[in-house]
Amino acid sequence: MNSDPEIAIVGGGLVGLCAALAIQHPGRQVHVIESSALAPKKAAGLESRSIALSYASVQIFKALGLWNAIKKQAAPIRTIHISSQGQWGVARLRAADYALEALGYVIESNILGNLLLDQVKKSNLITLDTEAKFESTAQGETVQLNFRGRNGPKQVNANLVLVADGGSSKARTSLGIEHRCIDYGQSAVITNVRVSKPSPYTAYERFTPQGPLAMLPLGKSRYACVWTHDPDNTDRLTGLDNDQFAEALQKCFGYRLGFIEQVGQRHGFSLHRSEALTLAKNRCVLIGSAANALHPVAGQGFNLALRDVASLCELFQDESIRNLNEIAMADILSKYEISRKAEHRQVIRLGDGLVSLYSNELPLLGHLRAGALSLLDIIPGLKAQVALFGMGFTFGGNSMLRGQMP
Repeated sequence: MNSDPEIAIVGGGLVGLCAALAIQHPGRQVHVIESSALAPKKAAGLESRSIALSYASVQIFKALGLWNAIKKQAAPIRTIHISSQGQWGVARLRAADYALEALGYVIESNILGNLLLDQVKKSNLITLDTEAKFESTAQGETVQLNFRGRNGPKQVNANLVLVADGGSSKARTSLGIEHRCIDYGQSAVITNVRVSKPSPYTAYERFTPQGPLAMLPLGKSRYACVWTHDPDNTDRLTGLDNDQFAEALQKCFGYRLGFIEQVGQRHGFSLHRSEALTLAKNRCVLIGSAANALHPVAGQGFNLALRDVASLCELFQDESIRNLNEIAMADILSKYEISRKAEHRQVIRLGDGLVSLYSNELPLLGHLRAGALSLLDIIPGLKAQVALFGMGFTFGGNSMLRGQMP
């Protein structure tokens, strides 16, 4: 394969692999640089981590020809039940109201990663460099990427570089792109649980004075739990034994799923948001968490990243990137920046608004939150807007959001 690809991708996580599969094109070579070994991983049952896919992401995977394989191992969300602890307001979003099979799906991250990795390895248009540590970039007529592979220093020269190496992106820093970081003063505990009375197709979002609690169906009696707290409480919860943790979670969530019978390993992590001040510079473009790392309250992080990828594919279509001069490239990346910044800001505003509204313990706000949920449940137009936002369809569209490649 040509050692100088048209496109290089820094980061071979879920976002980087999706980007490689989406932007490859006959005659267009893609080179992915990933710091880990990226070996296939086994599904881990109660010890697994999971990811929620919005309906827009389902459409993108349909465009990539991957959805049938993903769907077999994903749990559908047909109803979203939204409540506020200690308050009377409840709202329900139902896929059937919009003639859809599901509002979204939940899949174990390892399973999705294995499917993507398998497809990348099968492609003769994609080179995957694993255990390759990014070091620096140099700008010329092309972008030179310097990294250290298993056998020493290496470099590739690409006409376009996608930066997908996460919220603490080394490539973003190398490019001199500044970013702002907001600490929410919260942490989250993630775990999986088994319950006695599962509602297999229902996801629960419960707002508590400490922060939101999400319970996402994984199939059968398993649920993925994301529970937001202040950092001290998170440390305490992760230190409890299984029975103590189940009791605390039961008290907060209630008995809508019966008894919490089994708890998996718990992991705690701090919650903050980072936002790059620009998304493109000198033939390099940020996607995913390298552009924006979000609070998990709205479940939009990975889904927003896939829409970044869909936008890039729409803009480049079947263009030979190698033949684009600086003016043409700058024009395309400017369009990407304008369109993506607009949606990013919209998603950020909603996420930050939910964090502020539902992490405030003032008594009056509790009544206002309850009333807002009740209004949401009875006003079809408002409910449709919330559902469309959650599905990823509130800000324009493109071919991949219709399930088709550009």
